[in-house]
Amino acid sequence: MPADVDRSEQELAAALARPLPGEGAERLTREQLAERTGLSPTLLDVAEREGLLVPRDDALPYTSDDVDAVRAAMALLEAGVPLSELLALARDHDEAMRALADRAVDLFARYVVDPIRGTAESDDDAAQRMVDALQAMLPAASAVVAHHIGRRLVAAARARIEQQ
Repeated sequence: MPADVDRSEQELAAALARPLPGEGAERLTREQLAERTGLSPTLLDVAEREGLLVPRDDALPYTSDDVDAVRAAMALLEAGVPLSELLALARDHDEAMRALADRAVDLFARYVVDPIRGTAESDDDAAQRMVDALQAMLPAASAVVAHHIGRRLVAAARARIEQQ
């Protein structure tokens, strides 16, 4: 990590490297994910490239949550959704989620990190408050997004049924 990164940023980076709140604590390699899901590493590469699967940036990039996500995608395929269509949907979703994630991180920096830096009594206090905020906000943001997409899917399905 660069020398100009302050202690609070180092602590945030360390917190992001650990299992996140609500995330499966068990960490897996690509080979372990392939074994648990029955998918080839090649198909996992395709899923990553298209944004259907987003690994963490380390030697153990997956968790049991990724196993669940891959199995859910497989259930969609088994129900009849063509792989090409699922991957196209994944690309669109990934593009939208990247933009949303960038915006959310900017909001966290402006409205949480910056005020903490301005009011913290010490570097240690700032670091702890930032990590605590991150650990509270990540599952909250995930829950809001998951709830929203679920409601949007149901609304779209109802609208489709009413049109027919």
